[in-house]
Amino acid sequence: MMKPCLILGGGVSGRAARRLAETLGMEAEILSDPAPCPPEEAVAHRSLLVTSPGVVPLTSPLWQAAARRAERGEVEFISELEFGFRHLPRRRCIAITGTNGKTTTTELACHLLNASGVPAVTAGNIGVPLSDIAADMREGKLQPETLPVVEVSSFQLERADSFAPVAAALLNLESDHINRYAGGFEEYCEVKRGIFRHVPEENRIFGLSLPAPRRVEVRAGRLFVDGRELIDTAGTRLHAPHNQENLAAAVELALRLLPEGGVFRREFTDAILSFEPGRHRIELVAEQDGIRYVNDSKATNPASVLAALRTLPQRRCAVLLLGGLDKGMDFTPLLEEKERVRFAVLYGACRAAIAAVLDGKIPFAECGNDFEKAVEIASAHALPGDTVLLSPACASMDMFRDYKERGDRFAAAVHALLSERSGGTGPV
Repeated sequence: MMKPCLILGGGVSGRAARRLAETLGMEAEILSDPAPCPPEEAVAHRSLLVTSPGVVPLTSPLWQAAARRAERGEVEFISELEFGFRHLPRRRCIAITGTNGKTTTTELACHLLNASGVPAVTAGNIGVPLSDIAADMREGKLQPETLPVVEVSSFQLERADSFAPVAAALLNLESDHINRYAGGFEEYCEVKRGIFRHVPEENRIFGLSLPAPRRVEVRAGRLFVDGRELIDTAGTRLHAPHNQENLAAAVELALRLLPEGGVFRREFTDAILSFEPGRHRIELVAEQDGIRYVNDSKATNPASVLAALRTLPQRRCAVLLLGGLDKGMDFTPLLEEKERVRFAVLYGACRAAIAAVLDGKIPFAECGNDFEKAVEIASAHALPGDTVLLSPACASMDMFRDYKERGDRFAAAVHALLSERSGGTGPV
């Protein structure tokens, strides 16, 4: 065995880091708060400390003890993302960050590259830690020339000092995860911009909402590359404004990797046409009596709720289901589209914080932690032409394992409710 490695925090990322460490011949151990001994003692006698993104610097005694040792020059302390990147055989990847749209852009960029003959896999915050990709390559389960397309959260960018994607995209910056950073929104933005630390200036890509020169533009729903029309998004599943932003970023990334003119080849445009965004993103669950039921459980901050509301047909309203785990966010942006919200149903840990913003401006009801009751009340307030929209503006972990479980619970509650109303005659 080589030098001993301690991984802070378990979960998917922690297990991936341990697997990679063991592949490299290291003695690896996972340790989570609270440690079985004083934190300084727990992180002593290790040559390398790797932190999972879920370990919160402001509240984790283990993380703080590790940081103190690193500041004294006694140990190297890095993130799981950094650990995985360092051990990619070719140290080559592209990366996407931003408050919203990361997952769709990551999946789309990977889809477009594979269709164009560039072998690529999704990695990072999308569910497959970069350390697992590095281990797969080292074990021969994945070819070393495969390009990881890495979704990167702000958590993963912390302590990632040498992370150097070939090209990277910062999609947008909105209020999110403010409870993680003592410096509030400004510190959050600074961490996000750190994705460009080692990226050549010409390969730094900014989303359409951010001021920057760009080769890709969207005008009247049409995507242009260097002034030449590439595709009309009306014929794709990416025609909503927020998905046009995701498409533009994915095409910008492809321009940095494909041969000249590669984005105008038939296989590339066919790949845009064939792409379907993943589940839990403005996903139609059911329709009955002129009312649509839409699962947008992936909307974990106010900006993503606004994006969902702006996809509604003109002069149509939503009944919103809002709530969950608070991340110290500002909920006042929800009022920007208050004319589109007929009623809101609030549930979960931060329902009071949302209620304080909506009070007197958007009518609402509170349902405690009874999610099925929240769906029932939302449906009762909807009129023909309305959309009952689960777009929570919050994380899910107060009541659910993750946003996927929350979306599945919503779908199940909707189907049960509508089946009961139709006399139990089957799925709706």
